[in-house]
Amino acid sequence: MTATRPRLLLIEDEATISVALGRLLDRWGFDTIAARTVAEARALLECVAVDLVVIDFRLPDMRGDDFLTLLQEEYPELARRSLFITGDYGEQALSAIEVTGRPYLLKPFELGIFVHELRTLIDPLEGPKTNGRSTSHTRDSDISAA
Repeated sequence: MTATRPRLLLIEDEATISVALGRLLDRWGFDTIAARTVAEARALLECVAVDLVVIDFRLPDMRGDDFLTLLQEEYPELARRSLFITGDYGEQALSAIEVTGRPYLLKPFELGIFVHELRTLIDPLEGPKTNGRSTSHTRDSDISAA
């Protein structure tokens, strides 16, 4: 049985977190592409179809909430399938994230909770939605945590 795996854009400037999350999400049935900056993320979005976006709040070239504003203007459907992650527990950061109305997780977080949050962003009846570009890759579905 083959199924289209949701493709996730992970915008995270810490390489070790990005690599670890990408590997773990692969085991849970997601294809992950990574960007370390907003500039890289925007370039990827111009040429790669993605179903979900995970945004670190603190990025080198822009705050995550400011990037979400750009995402809402350029890819409004995709912006509705976004999630913040942050290690910033400060009141200012958390308030800024809460104003967006998007879900968020504080680092460190449990992978099972993270995956659950991602899956709630995908409509199970219609499958993953993309930023308007087709996804034609398929792979055997394996969502076990083996």
